[in-house]
Amino acid sequence: MFKVLNLAVRFILELILLFSIGYWGFHYGSGLVAQAALGIGLPLLAAVIWGMIISPKARVKLPLAVVLLIEFLIFATAVACLIDSGLITFAIVFAILAMVNRFFVIKWRMQP
Repeated sequence: MFKVLNLAVRFILELILLFSIGYWGFHYGSGLVAQAALGIGLPLLAAVIWGMIISPKARVKLPLAVVLLIEFLIFATAVACLIDSGLITFAIVFAILAMVNRFFVIKWRMQP
């Protein structure tokens, strides 16, 4: 039951990650075209990297340390986007939840 709940939280965190990068992109660029390119392109890039390297069905199999580093960089980007957007408290809560969630995902995968 708790594993299922943790996976649901994981999915919500991934959606927030994509939203935060997109939200920042739409508000950062100067001009409609730049905003649309950043707001759509950056979350799409993050999703492609996530799907290729981090997801459970990833085609590229890398050592766990490399996967964790890439995942950390993507989540750190999302946190930085939230902070730059003025959502500092939300960014802190998001970062803490992401770290706790990842801890449990790793813990349960290593159990027999």
